[in-house]
Amino acid sequence: MGHTPFGYKIENGMAVIDTAAATQIKELYGNYLSGLSLAEAAKATGITTYHGTVKRILQNKHYIGDSYYPAIIDCHTF
Repeated sequence: MGHTPFGYKIENGMAVIDTAAATQIKELYGNYLSGLSLAEAAKATGITTYHGTVKRILQNKHYIGDSYYPAIIDCHTF
């Protein structure tokens, strides 16, 4: 398996939500949807990264849930 997306951790071979990181993911979507730039949205949530990485986070479909990853955000937010 590849890289575990930010907001999740693997426990006993299962993906589970990392509560603190998931809160940052939810805030990131909220900040971006409220009009902040990618970098500003990330900075406001305490995520220190480049704007390209923020874009990849926001485009990651795992956050709406799938057969392995539980949902962190809803489809409407995504």
